[in-house]
Amino acid sequence: MSTPVIEISAISNHALEIMKRVIDQNEQTHKIENPELGPIPLASAMSDFFELAAGIEEQNQQPDEASMTEVAHYALDLLDRLASQIWHLDIHDQRDNMALLFVSVAVWLARHGSRLENLGATADSFAILVNAENDAEALETYSRYIDDVLEAATENLKQDQDKSDPWRPWRVLNLNSGVASTRSLNTELMQEIFSKMEKRLPYDLAGFFSDGKKQMDAQDVPEEVREVMTKFAKKWPFIPTN
Repeated sequence: MSTPVIEISAISNHALEIMKRVIDQNEQTHKIENPELGPIPLASAMSDFFELAAGIEEQNQQPDEASMTEVAHYALDLLDRLASQIWHLDIHDQRDNMALLFVSVAVWLARHGSRLENLGATADSFAILVNAENDAEALETYSRYIDDVLEAATENLKQDQDKSDPWRPWRVLNLNSGVASTRSLNTELMQEIFSKMEKRLPYDLAGFFSDGKKQMDAQDVPEEVREVMTKFAKKWPFIPTN
């Protein structure tokens, strides 16, 4: 599995391939009967977004944060609609492609000044890609991509006031950033991401570092990597509730 290229032309081409698959499937099955809600108008809307995004990228003229946040809301909503059509049409071979698309678009938006709120599918997509990846360099890239998205999250998400949902995007993103940095075996990156997690997700760190240390004790990892995990595990000791 390849990591995404955060350039709008590459992202647009990737989206086009997925969109073609959806259009072809619906022409064969006619499962989406309302033409106004079907793949064709969605493809048109996505084309408009990518044209706008290409202009922003090529002209190097950054719109203000409020405008970019509106663009982000619109773009991620389009991807949600595309994912919904894929589900409705029972297209099961596009899961990883959609994960790459969500991640690519979210990182691009983050790097162009957007504030990101609708991150449920993006968080799930990062989890899919990180869990399927074994290449250390790719895992390092994913960890940094997640960090870009976390930095661009809205203040509402960053406050993380409702902690009742363990699958909430803020938690899923932070944990997978930590997982990706750990599995990259890059000790500098681990130190950097773990330190950010201390500020972003302190109430989950004891369990995270405890699990990480147990996994390392059962695996053959470089001693310097083990030392970083051990240091943070001692700093955030896990205390069983029972």
